[in-house]
Amino acid sequence: MEEKISLPQKYSVFHIVDALVPSFLALAPLCLLSIRGWTNIFFFLLLLCSFIQLARTPSSFSLQGEGRTARWIMAAMASPLLAVIAAQLLRGQLQLTLMDGPSRPFLAIVLFIYLLHTPIDFVRLLEWCIPFSLLILACFLWVHPYGFINIETERFGTTAIDPLTLGQYATLFGLICLFTFNIYGKDNTILKILKITGIAISIWISIGTGSRSGWVALPVLLILWLLVIHRAHNSKKLFLTLFGFIIFGIATYQFIPTVHDRISSVRSEYTAYISGGKLDTSTGLRISLARVAGTLFLEHPFAGYGDMHYPALSNISAISPFYTAQLEDTFVRAGVHNEILQNALRSGIFGIFSGILMFAVPGIVFFRGSYSIAPQKRAAGLVGLCYIVAVFCFSLSTETFNLKYTVSFYALMVSALAAQVLRPQPV
Repeated sequence: MEEKISLPQKYSVFHIVDALVPSFLALAPLCLLSIRGWTNIFFFLLLLCSFIQLARTPSSFSLQGEGRTARWIMAAMASPLLAVIAAQLLRGQLQLTLMDGPSRPFLAIVLFIYLLHTPIDFVRLLEWCIPFSLLILACFLWVHPYGFINIETERFGTTAIDPLTLGQYATLFGLICLFTFNIYGKDNTILKILKITGIAISIWISIGTGSRSGWVALPVLLILWLLVIHRAHNSKKLFLTLFGFIIFGIATYQFIPTVHDRISSVRSEYTAYISGGKLDTSTGLRISLARVAGTLFLEHPFAGYGDMHYPALSNISAISPFYTAQLEDTFVRAGVHNEILQNALRSGIFGIFSGILMFAVPGIVFFRGSYSIAPQKRAAGLVGLCYIVAVFCFSLSTETFNLKYTVSFYALMVSALAAQVLRPQPV
């Protein structure tokens, strides 16, 4: 009779899966900005691991402790998919292709539940992998700084990411380096050098992309950094620090041509627009697109239009005063350059509620976590707050979740950081 051979328990499939998850969490952001599809691959590997573990013992993954708050996180992550389905049913159509991006936060609920019961300190991983991600990106840009295939001007881009999004996420990664500086006490020398280098690289890339939507987040996040991390509630200290930031900003504006030209163009383009002059500028088109979104939303406030079923703008009398051919072309190709307004057009009132939930619920959870006395919860709250506020600022002038890798990254960051904040037992 053959003797059945079994692996030791520590080498079972489930233990191997548990051992792989931290590695996948660390690797997922590493080449987000450098290699196309990188983050999506590790995101789906993490989902697979989570499904395997939850299928094994589903009863052991109940929502305890912060169960009510955890359900709010799950509702926020499910809301994009539910909004798309609800609006499609009202329009009498059901297109699976429109559910790809919105389904990713929904699927990440399983990852969130798994991490809620698994003692992994995601911030410890991030504080190392984010600076390394910026170093890898710097190497790509050093070899081929203008690598984006649709680039029209000499603005940094890679084959994986366009200049606009690159500027936003390079800025975000630099801010994460800043927010995690000495977050668990005094960093060792190597980690300090890595973070300082990461901040310097992010400034270089942000300027090289000329991405103004990335710059918008800087003053907001720097003030948040002062108030939440340094607890700079002393008015004199706060004033002096803010004054230093203002002087630095003015110096940057005066002595760096890219920054000076990009900011000056906003002022001149806005003045030209409101005076009835040139409408087809970067700033002018964004203003017109917001007006288009408002007009179209009022016509179909519940069902929305999906992604492609928009009426011809030239036939709408309310849009005629500011209509141009370039406005219609930009609207069809690139949307309205605002996340919540785009959701409103795509899924009507359901899209608006979804957009609010996606930002507000994690934002509140992270804000509460940032004041926790538990070091791991506080760290996750601070990094999560940095992420969600930055992405919200980006969303005011561009769609932040229309790309597969950005919505996958949102699902990863919110599920992992919220789980660390809400986890019943400290890491």
